[in-house]
Amino acid sequence: MRFVFQKDKWKTIEQAERECFLLTNGLGGYCSLTAAGAAARGDHALLMAARKAPNVRWHLVTNVLEQALIDGETHTLTTQRMKAGGDYAGYTCLREFVYDDFDAGAPSWTFQADGVTIRKTVLMAHGENTVALKYTVLNPQGRDVRLELTPLIRFSPKKESFDAARKPALEPYAQEEAYSCYKMIRDGYSLYLAADARIEPMAETLFGEMYFSQDARDGREAYGNALMNCRILYDLGHGNDGAVTVIFSDRPYVCHAGIYDRLAESEAGRKRELAHRAGLRTALGKQLAVSADAYVVERASTNGKSMIAGYPYFEDWGRDTMIALAGVTLVTRRFETCKSILRTFARYEKGGLLPNLFPEGDATPMYNSADAPLLFINAAFEYMEYAGDYDFKEELLPVFEDIIAHYKKGADFHIRMDDDGLICAGDGYEQLTWMDVRVGDFLPTPRHGKPVEINAYWYSALRIMERLTGGCSYAELAQRVRDSFLEKFWNEKEQCLKDVLSGNKEENQIRCNQIWALSTPFTMLPPEKERLVIQKVKDELYTEIGLRTLSKWDPDFHAVYIGPMEKRDRAYHQGTVWAFPLGAYYRACLRYAGKCEDTAERDALLKEVKEGLERLEPWLAEGCVAQVAEIYDGGAPTVSRGCFAQAWSVGELLRAVYDYERFGKSGLL
Repeated sequence: MRFVFQKDKWKTIEQAERECFLLTNGLGGYCSLTAAGAAARGDHALLMAARKAPNVRWHLVTNVLEQALIDGETHTLTTQRMKAGGDYAGYTCLREFVYDDFDAGAPSWTFQADGVTIRKTVLMAHGENTVALKYTVLNPQGRDVRLELTPLIRFSPKKESFDAARKPALEPYAQEEAYSCYKMIRDGYSLYLAADARIEPMAETLFGEMYFSQDARDGREAYGNALMNCRILYDLGHGNDGAVTVIFSDRPYVCHAGIYDRLAESEAGRKRELAHRAGLRTALGKQLAVSADAYVVERASTNGKSMIAGYPYFEDWGRDTMIALAGVTLVTRRFETCKSILRTFARYEKGGLLPNLFPEGDATPMYNSADAPLLFINAAFEYMEYAGDYDFKEELLPVFEDIIAHYKKGADFHIRMDDDGLICAGDGYEQLTWMDVRVGDFLPTPRHGKPVEINAYWYSALRIMERLTGGCSYAELAQRVRDSFLEKFWNEKEQCLKDVLSGNKEENQIRCNQIWALSTPFTMLPPEKERLVIQKVKDELYTEIGLRTLSKWDPDFHAVYIGPMEKRDRAYHQGTVWAFPLGAYYRACLRYAGKCEDTAERDALLKEVKEGLERLEPWLAEGCVAQVAEIYDGGAPTVSRGCFAQAWSVGELLRAVYDYERFGKSGLL
């Protein structure tokens, strides 16, 4: 899909900070700024490098201060709000921003000033901590033009603030012909800068405190600085057109003629291949198939693949990975990637649990998740089904068996099977489901007891074990789970599923977790109750970009997610809209439609899914272009919140697109 933003999008500097773009390198590193080219967050960076894939990341380059001297008059192209005023208003010269994954594989900006047109493109090389920029100047009126490009260097670990006292040393390295090459070193880590223009060292100067409006909105650190220690000068001479390439990398790069175009074609070709391999027909499907690639990363500790949960804040998390896996890798037919990710997590299985979080560096993984191990069994089975690779079960069955055994006899975090066959989890301040917020000594969404989705995953995992092993014991236990589930989870008054069997008020709250009881590989509800669940979710939780986490009629409902962390956390699962459950909702609609005997009812469901997917397309131009965010306000979703790009949001919606297109191939559309 081609996303075009015209100059009327940025009438004020505040408007210039709303949308952003994301480029990634498959290592955990990324390049992300606003569509107007500003840093509106402390985690916005021109080059966020992965020093050790995927979580040891360094913020090397925040941005470039771009100025064009035209007949001696300075025109600033950079947009940036500043703490002390004196904002950089390059957006007033910006005529167009274009993002198209299938063209140059890179975003582009077109500036105009005094009859001169300057087009900037940026790309990130896959598999490298390398960002390249190309500035093309069209000068039809014969002006005298000079570009002055000053890198804004941060050079610090991702989660650390800029430290002016720890400056990198700047020194030249081997130069070739007219190309300038410098490197900066700090703590044994190097940043290389190359340009086919003159690079001049300058007295070290602080750029000034930048104002990060999107962080200030959420109660995060609102200001940050950067260092200037050199500038790139490119003189076109009187009346000439021209182009200059600038490369930032953590390895030596020679900026030879044509290198940018070769890097751009390589990246665009790679993205076109991703879309082609997925085989989806719709523009939405093709775009999401490419967008999903942002989350697939290397994990150095296992020499395998993993998945980043979301940008810019998250690492590779077990629960998020298992939910996003089918959409990101199976729908896109990246079977070897999926297999590698499953092996990565299988390697870390311990006591029936899988890592919920791989922390930065070499720290011990965290295992506080009751759903990740069960989701792992379901995801691995779906891999076998999609790829036809049933031999893989021999490698994974010992892990599956260990998970099942520990869930039956008891695992850490009070995870255990009760006498009725259902799974209990959690005690005290433990938070083991995805609704895992804790505010001091307060749990906004306590779900200790028997959560509905955990038991849906449990039942499906048992049926999978029955299918893979032929074991009667799994079949018998699955039947006991189903009988208990149907007896205890049905809320007759509300005509839907209870959220958690706890004996507390939370038991009967209307939440989106019930939708996963309709979308696992093996499900328990009879069709008439599936229809009622779908209707309840539609009536009280559905929005066009996601499902509310709590009914809008509940007294605990929070309509807006904004402010300091404590305030945000109290709203996080109390009505806030999450995009990823919407994929399960559409898939549940399609599955029910496939067995619906009432033709009118079936056609109505298919129409709803079709129109719902169509309504998703404009949302890809909001927040982070071509991505789907983590969350949105629960009252009236208008802008994205949280992570601006989330793996399970993209993966689950992509899966819904896939299922809809497959439904069409069945001849029922």
